[in-house]
Amino acid sequence: MSSRIELTLIPSHAVGLLCALPWMALTLFVAAVASEFGSLIMVLVIPSLVGAVFQYRRTGLLLGPAAVTGLRVEGEQLYVGLGSGQTHVVLVESESRLGAHFAILKLRHSGTTSYTYPVVLVAVTPRFRNIPSDAFRRLRVWLRLGPTSGSKASGRQTQEIH
Repeated sequence: MSSRIELTLIPSHAVGLLCALPWMALTLFVAAVASEFGSLIMVLVIPSLVGAVFQYRRTGLLLGPAAVTGLRVEGEQLYVGLGSGQTHVVLVESESRLGAHFAILKLRHSGTTSYTYPVVLVAVTPRFRNIPSDAFRRLRVWLRLGPTSGSKASGRQTQEIH
């Protein structure tokens, strides 16, 4: 049985801006296209700006009921803590990626086939992180090794995370 791992996310402006970058790039693209081909396309700037603000608040500032505010490993189960105070058992999807100082996780609620929680974990420097480095290292090891091979705790075979 593995030890308990608690990981509380810390609000981070830098991580929020990083996660909002695709939306901001879309906004700039739409503005460039609108200046070239007509201002009617400028209507699309509003949804892209709303997407950027939503992503910044959810992943950077950890605001909103569906914002992931913490992760916990108990035994061989991974739990996600949400801004609403709820806790759910989740499964790590194969689209997740792990690096030495970051993790981009796609966590699927174990009771559904479609509801997912995207999580970006960064532990680069004290100024550019949203998690404690020590807890992140233990979570990264758990994600790489997965639950013990004889367990059927998740109800499916563990998929390798790249």
